[in-house]
Amino acid sequence: MYNKEMINAIFAHHLYDYCVVDRAFNIVSYSEHAEAYFDPACFEKEEINLLEAVPEFVGLEDTLQALFQNQSNALHIPTVFKVPDQYITIRVEQSRDSQVLIVLFENITDATMARQSVLQANNENLLLLKEIEEKNRQLEAYNHEMEKLVTAEVAKNLDKQHMLELQTRHAQMGEMIAMITHQWKQPLSVIQTLGTLLKIKYASGKLSETVFTEKIDNLLSQATYLNQTVNDFQKFFTPSKKKVHFDMKETMMSVLSLIEMEYALQNIEIDLCEEDVVRVYGYENEYKQVILSILQNAKDALLLQTGQAREIKIRIRKKENHSLVMIEDNAGGIPEEIMEHIFTQYVSTKKEGSGLGLHIAKSVIENNMQGKLWVQNTKEGACFFIEV
Repeated sequence: MYNKEMINAIFAHHLYDYCVVDRAFNIVSYSEHAEAYFDPACFEKEEINLLEAVPEFVGLEDTLQALFQNQSNALHIPTVFKVPDQYITIRVEQSRDSQVLIVLFENITDATMARQSVLQANNENLLLLKEIEEKNRQLEAYNHEMEKLVTAEVAKNLDKQHMLELQTRHAQMGEMIAMITHQWKQPLSVIQTLGTLLKIKYASGKLSETVFTEKIDNLLSQATYLNQTVNDFQKFFTPSKKKVHFDMKETMMSVLSLIEMEYALQNIEIDLCEEDVVRVYGYENEYKQVILSILQNAKDALLLQTGQAREIKIRIRKKENHSLVMIEDNAGGIPEEIMEHIFTQYVSTKKEGSGLGLHIAKSVIENNMQGKLWVQNTKEGACFFIEV
């Protein structure tokens, strides 16, 4: 019917085990390791039935019978799991005389495990990609939200800075108005005195043409001075629209004319020395505001000192093709702990200072006029250097 030894020899060199089944579905023979795929309970009977040994055939009896009757060529059951951890493929073939069926068991555990490992890795990669995609989406949403918050915060800070700059500018204007008030007191007093004198002379009939002309000329001179002061104040706070050439000493004198009376009342002596005749190309009014800001800081520092002369020295000189202005006071200098931050926004040595005056001054000189502004302590105080 079949040669068992020949079959064993063939399957011993391949990855197959087998069993031979008769028409009653009883196993009449099997290879050495085939019983590893049988249900252990089947060995309790003398005859081993295929349906009991391999439960996967239950329900396939008609298909097996069709094989015996040559109505079908083969039966294939792929990827069958066997406890504890094996996978097999079962294939049933006819014998030549159709009296038995040969059931082949191919162990595909390694291939199946490898395939499952690949599938698992692919699934994990897909999950990872989905997770990364979701994280990227969340990150993009977070970045978008942060960008909106940052933009809003920057806008708030710009508004705040703009308000502080306006407050600093208004404070500076207030100080200037106070200085102009002092500047005006003397000429107004002179005008009042001259007017009273003219009235008395006229009433007494002693107003000669010579006296009238002299006093009127004096009145006009005082009025011209008042008008010039107002014009200087108006120009001082009008931003320059374009760069111009201006004489450094004339510009400095223009600033000093607005503050000299105020500083004199505070017993602050200002010494201006022009070592070289210097003309500068830039924004004159903005440059004046830088000078005023530095002078005001010097004045505030000097007012804290008692028992000594208060002095501010201004030196004008050339440095190659640049101008160099040095403004030095004798107020004791800037504390070392804030020296490197003196031009930083919101840093101030004054209790009620905004910390914007010197910050704006540095921005004007270095950003608008491509110059340099720095400070050093001296033996007696601080010296600001302006190079343009």
